Amino acid sequence: MKLFRLFRLALVSAVGVGSLFVLCLPLLSQNLRVGFSGSVPLDTTLEKMNDTLQVADQASKADLLKRLGLNADVAEAGASSSISPPGIAIRSIRSHSRRPFGIVTLPCGTGSETFLYLLGKDERGTWHVVDSAGFDCFGGTPTYSLLSFIPGEDDVFVQHANSGHGSNELEDSATLYTVQNGHLRKLLTTPDHTVRGGLIDVPVVDQTSTFLQLPGQMIEETRISSHEGLPVRAERRIWRWQARQQVFRATPFRVIGEAEKPH
Repeated sequence: MKLFRLFRLALVSAVGVGSLFVLCLPLLSQNLRVGFSGSVPLDTTLEKMNDTLQVADQASKADLLKRLGLNADVAEAGASSSISPPGIAIRSIRSHSRRPFGIVTLPCGTGSETFLYLLGKDERGTWHVVDSAGFDCFGGTPTYSLLSFIPGEDDVFVQHANSGHGSNELEDSATLYTVQNGHLRKLLTTPDHTVRGGLIDVPVVDQTSTFLQLPGQMIEETRISSHEGLPVRAERRIWRWQARQQVFRATPFRVIGEAEKPH
C-alpha cells in the first residue's frame, strides 16, 4: 500500500491533480465488478427494468430477454452486441385502450435481422412479448422514436430499416406503427434512403428523406437527391391522416430547390 501511495503521488506531481482519475482508475478498478448480475423481476415498471438492463452483465441481459419471450438466439445475439449506442432499450408506450404496453428495441449485433417487440401484461401483472416486427440488418441498426399525434397515445416510428439490397442498390425504409387490439399495426411505410449506381460509367444517385411532425396529424417529408455526393434537388411532401382508412397518405412530391445546371 505504501508503494502504491508513492506511485500515486508521483503521478500527481507529473500530470496534475485534474488527471489523477484518468490514470489511477484502471489501477483501482482491475479487481472491481460494477453492474448488475442476477434475475431482473418481470413485475416491475419498464423504466426500472430498462435502468437495470443498462448495467446488467451479458448473462443477465440474455436471461431477461428470454423470460420476456424473445427467441433464445435473438436474445443471446442482442445481449452480446458491443454496439453502443444504440443498445437494448425498454420503454413504455401509451395506447388508445389505456392498457399498459411497452416496446423492446435491439441492436443488430451479430445477427442478420433485428426486431421491435411489443410488450403487454398478463393476468399476473408480468410483462411478456405480445407481438413483433422484424427488420433486415444489412444497412445497420434501425432508429426508433415515439411520436404522439393524439394526446395520451404513442406511435413507434422506425427509420433506416433495410428493405432491399442487391448489386449496386440499397433501400432503407421508414415505418410508423401504432398499437391496435394488442398488436403492432402499420400506419405508414416509405423508403427513406435509396442508393443506385456505382458501376463503371454509372453515377451514384442517392436519395435521403427526413421527417418532421406537424400539428394536425401531419408529417412533413423532405427528400434530398444527390448525384455523386453533390445535392441536386430538394423535394417535399405531406403525409396526412386519413380517418376512414386509418392510415397516413402522402401528397405528391413538389420541388422546393434545385441546383443550377452548369452552362
